[in-house]
Amino acid sequence: MSTSLSNNARAPYHLTLPHSGAQAGTFFFLLFVFIWPFQRAPFLTDNLFGIQGFKPFNLLSGVVLAYLVFDTAPLHATDKIERTSIRIFLLYFATLAIALIRSVPNAPLFHSRFPESFPESYFDFVLSACIVPTFYTLSFLFTLKRMCSFQEIERITTVICLSILLLSIAFVALALLNPSVLLSGHASEMAGPDSANRVLVARDEMNELCLAYLGTHYNVIGTIYISTVPLLLYRALTRGGLWIAPLGLSFLAVLLLESRTALVTVAASCSLFLILRRRFDILVLGAAAAGATSLLWIGPTIDALLSIGLGSSSGFSADALLTGRVDYIWGPLLSEWTSNIGLFLFGAGRYGILMSQLWDTGTLIQASTAHNAIIGFFLDCGVIATGVLLIFFLVGTATAWRVGRRLNSDLYWALFASIFGLGISMATGRDILPTIDNMYAFPIIAMMINLARLRYLASQPAPRE
Repeated sequence: MSTSLSNNARAPYHLTLPHSGAQAGTFFFLLFVFIWPFQRAPFLTDNLFGIQGFKPFNLLSGVVLAYLVFDTAPLHATDKIERTSIRIFLLYFATLAIALIRSVPNAPLFHSRFPESFPESYFDFVLSACIVPTFYTLSFLFTLKRMCSFQEIERITTVICLSILLLSIAFVALALLNPSVLLSGHASEMAGPDSANRVLVARDEMNELCLAYLGTHYNVIGTIYISTVPLLLYRALTRGGLWIAPLGLSFLAVLLLESRTALVTVAASCSLFLILRRRFDILVLGAAAAGATSLLWIGPTIDALLSIGLGSSSGFSADALLTGRVDYIWGPLLSEWTSNIGLFLFGAGRYGILMSQLWDTGTLIQASTAHNAIIGFFLDCGVIATGVLLIFFLVGTATAWRVGRRLNSDLYWALFASIFGLGISMATGRDILPTIDNMYAFPIIAMMINLARLRYLASQPAPRE
């Protein structure tokens, strides 16, 4: 299938600048995607020349936006698949814009509740909490409009995989150079009745390490692996050789990270990809290797992580398994929102959880996110938008599955597995609206669409002279 796409399909038409300008735009876009895992690292967060907002990532995003606007007609569709994709994107972007506009008057309140995450001034809030997240959506339009051929889609995949390789090397090195974090985690594994609490302490220490050197929460790093490990697996299976090492390093990084969501979701998405490609031999070998590793080294870690909520003294507890999300986040918030007709129908705007009246009552964990993507979207946008979202989810999943069966492409199924994993992880975190958590979803979905467009264009008769 890959050969037929690369040799026989016509790439969708797009407007271009001179060849050198188009090449420069592609280079900056690939660099933009490459630095995603490191965008919040301390050496990339300083304002250049002391000018507010002149961070390297923001400036690079601006360059990509400029190339997108001047090198392409971003809203001009050349086929029906692209036209539908742009319309859905515009609906999504309009929803985001309305939610963000509604949140701006609440900037001082957000700052008072999370001063480390939200600036006090309206200008800084608009820049950091409104404009910067929208930069991630640029990758959808740029990929959809400019990275249309199979070779260009493969190039994006390679850049993502190389970026994750660098992240894995950095994270594994940090973990090994800070053995106290690993030792505290191992001590928590052997702690007996208090293992759950000790595991939480170990996670806090791991989170502090990630924040100090990479500038991001350890769950964000886990989500990055959830979104990208299937692509590394695809590379290892189709190219072999040196790509096996990056895949192995990514697995090691996920194990050292000790994020339950990342552990379970990466295993599920990779298993799905192997099943879809009928690589049952690799699936069995991978399961055997994971089992052996568990017995030799990681077993106590997994046991301690899964013991949360499953203690023999108290029996099964869904709330404890989900570390308090049910009784201290979801339950109180849903009760509050459903008792207010305005909040129920239209939500509270972006970062709606911070608008809760239960914040200082002790019945709500003071968190900046709802730790469930669908609930978070409901808090922000209300039940009407959430209902539309769920319909799009169902229709989109069914369509993606149907297209995948027709394409029978290794790359397409790897992208599908990445989105599948991200969807699973939404049960305990992530967001629907753009954040650093879901940034890889935008180019991945665009790549899936372009693979479908290549098949569609290949099936069309050639234009007459």
